[in-house]
Amino acid sequence: MRAKFYTHFIAQPEGAMEYSEYRGVVELLGKSTALSGDRAIARVLARSFDLEEDDIQVLQWYQLH
Repeated sequence: MRAKFYTHFIAQPEGAMEYSEYRGVVELLGKSTALSGDRAIARVLARSFDLEEDDIQVLQWYQLH
């Protein structure tokens, strides 16, 4: 199962002075429709960027239909 989400988030690894800001549509495979809350989406994004969950600050996200 696939689900598309609009996301706007900041990625800043621990100890880094600078951050990267991302916004756009991401497509998740699997049980992605069960995501609830900023921390759940941060966990998924962190795995994709090879970061820790705490390195991601979700500013906005919602599922596209």
